[in-house]
Amino acid sequence: MSYLVKPGRTGWADTGRTLYQLRWLGEPVTQQLRPEEVHAEIPDGTWDMVWLCVSSTALRGSWLSDLRNAIGGATVVSIGQDLHDRRVLEEFWPAEQIVQVVPSLFAYSAPLAGEVPAPGIAYWMPLGSTLEVLGAGADRTRSEAVTTVLRAGGLRARLTTRAGAGEGIAALTVPYIAALEVASWSLPTLRSEVGPAAEASAEASAIVAAQTGVRQRRAPKFVVKMTLRLLPVLTPFDMARYLEAHFIKVADQTRLMLDDWIAEGEARALPVTRLRELRSSLPARATM
Repeated sequence: MSYLVKPGRTGWADTGRTLYQLRWLGEPVTQQLRPEEVHAEIPDGTWDMVWLCVSSTALRGSWLSDLRNAIGGATVVSIGQDLHDRRVLEEFWPAEQIVQVVPSLFAYSAPLAGEVPAPGIAYWMPLGSTLEVLGAGADRTRSEAVTTVLRAGGLRARLTTRAGAGEGIAALTVPYIAALEVASWSLPTLRSEVGPAAEASAEASAIVAAQTGVRQRRAPKFVVKMTLRLLPVLTPFDMARYLEAHFIKVADQTRLMLDDWIAEGEARALPVTRLRELRSSLPARATM
């Protein structure tokens, strides 16, 4: 497997990276990732699949045209969940070449708080969770191949034709992430003021449902509060630190999603009051 990374981040090509599979009970399972190649520029070659493991804002970059010219007919796999990510990709590749995967695991540069013995990449897949591989629109052979690769890596994966599943999950969750940023990444503060975030989530979910036809089942506020209370003890890592570290890194994506929901909601004459209030509460840029 080869990797395309940002300039200056190719130093692990020879040494590889240490992976830690976190477990709720027991010590992390240590694994070694040994890449075939690590590149800072798009290399020549023939590829079976190209996985776009980047934020939605990164997909708006000019580099996609260079990638399109280099990979030919390789399957393009996206984990993007913004309302318009699919449309962006279809400007460069035909729909049948694109496979969407709905992520359901946590991964980050460790350690956050001493949960692993040495620096590496920690990951955790909650018990019973499954990665959904969207087969609608894509050539089914491509979707099946992506599912097979994920299972070969020890992950649970299943084919689905439920277009908009990832976008629906983002609509449910990202407004809470934005509200958490406004609350200075304090889970207790968000829990005590969860109402506006829940209403923003409802607005975003209605907008995604209007565009995609997929309706997500929303949890009542008391369930959200209970979840926020239990999160720190249900995960084998410091959830509050993870959320802050990860979502500051992709803060531009949070703002992009809010902006897209607001614009789409206004175009469809759907309520966006809470989304607007949440968006205006966020600073222009996140800071550590």
